[in-house]
Amino acid sequence: MRRVALAVAFSLALPARGEEIQLPQPAIDALTQIDELPSTAQLDGAFGDQALMNLQMIALDESSIDPGVQLRAVRALTHYCNPLPCSASDPVHTTLTTVATNPRYQDARSGSDLLMLRAAIESLGILRVPGDVTILVPQLQHASRDIRAATAHALRDLGNTQAIAALRARYQQEQVPQVRIAISDALRVLGQPI
Repeated sequence: MRRVALAVAFSLALPARGEEIQLPQPAIDALTQIDELPSTAQLDGAFGDQALMNLQMIALDESSIDPGVQLRAVRALTHYCNPLPCSASDPVHTTLTTVATNPRYQDARSGSDLLMLRAAIESLGILRVPGDVTILVPQLQHASRDIRAATAHALRDLGNTQAIAALRARYQQEQVPQVRIAISDALRVLGQPI
């Protein structure tokens, strides 16, 4: 009964476009943990049977959600794609690709927008949709070394050998040791060690 009440209360709090989102306290509690992602059970307890829909809404919000809560929502979405690898048409995947291809995040150079891009890239790697190579490969050229390293790890996790040529080309240009190590690891996993 409590779950239903929370879901109803939260759905009533859904804003019109551009208005501030009001999260129920259990959702705030679940999405403000610092040391770990909330479990599916915690999220289901916080949102009732509307957890996936609410996480999607939080992930896609561009104005009113605390960036830390939004980051954890992006990362928590991966809990709702079972079994892995995820289908390209799964709502979780669709949400994460929307975040990863949002120009606001792709063009970010610092701050929470850059962290959102990194979270989306890492989450896409977890979902292991081979076609995401087309979304991820361009991020090997990002100005941020953290984005380039996260992209190399995500490409490794995808397991799509179509990424090999792009990884090799980036490795030849890359000056940052952290990124070179990530690329080398990705190539090793993909069966093409440097």
